[in-house]
Amino acid sequence: MIDRSSGVPLYRQIKTILRDEIVTEVTPVDRPMTEEDLIRRFGVSRAPIRQALKELSDEGYVYRERAKGTFPVHGAGRPVRRPDSLRLGGLLGFLRSEGLEPVSRVWDLDLVEPTAEQMERIGLRDDAKLLHFRRLIAVDGEPLAVGQIWLDAPAGFRPSVAELEESGSAFVLLEQQFGVVVARVEHEAWATAASSEAAELLALPEGSPVLEVESRFHTRAGRLVGWRANTHLPDQFKYRFSTNN
Repeated sequence: MIDRSSGVPLYRQIKTILRDEIVTEVTPVDRPMTEEDLIRRFGVSRAPIRQALKELSDEGYVYRERAKGTFPVHGAGRPVRRPDSLRLGGLLGFLRSEGLEPVSRVWDLDLVEPTAEQMERIGLRDDAKLLHFRRLIAVDGEPLAVGQIWLDAPAGFRPSVAELEESGSAFVLLEQQFGVVVARVEHEAWATAASSEAAELLALPEGSPVLEVESRFHTRAGRLVGWRANTHLPDQFKYRFSTNN
C-alpha cells in the first residue's frame, strides 16, 4: 500500500507497486488496468494514477489500447539502457558487463538480390548480391530486439551463423577480415505498432508500441556498405539532443 506520510510522491509509489507486480507476475493476466479501478484501489485522485501509468508506458511495462484500457507487457523486466558512448558491435559486451546474459540468434543467412530501392541507394551492379540475415537479441531469456541486416560486402566475406552470433556485429567481422571500417552511422527512429511477426518474436501483443530504428553504415570514403532495420522494445533507447537559437 502507499504511504501518505512518505516524502515519495504518490504517483511514484503507485508506479513502483504496479511495476513490481508486472515483473513478478508468474501467470500472465490479460485484463486491463483501468483508471477507475486504480483510483478505488489506491484511494487517490486521477492525476497520480495517470502519471504512474504514463511512466510505466514510457518504460515499456504497459501498453494502452484506446477504449479498452492499459495492459501489462508480459515478460517486462529490467530495462536495458544503452550508453551514449556504445561503439559499433559493443552491445553484447556491454550487456555482459552489466551482469546480464545476452543471447544472439541468427537465421536466414544468405546472399539475396537487392531490391530496386537498395540498388538505387548503393549504386549496385545489376548482378550484385547482398549478404542478408535476421537477428534476435535476448537478455536473461527475454527478447530485447529483432532486426534484419543487409551488407554490400566483398565476395570473400562469408561469416557463419556461429561467427555472427558470437561477434554481435557483422560490421566488426568485416573490419577484422577485410579492413572495411565503418566511420559513420546514420540512424532514423520512430514509434510504431508491432507487426504480427515482430510481436511474436518479441513476445508482445500484436500492435504493442515499439521503436523502429533504421541505421545506415558508411565508410570513411562515404560509401554505404550496409544498413540495418531493428525493432526494439520501447524502453531501450533514450535520445538526447539540443538546438541553437
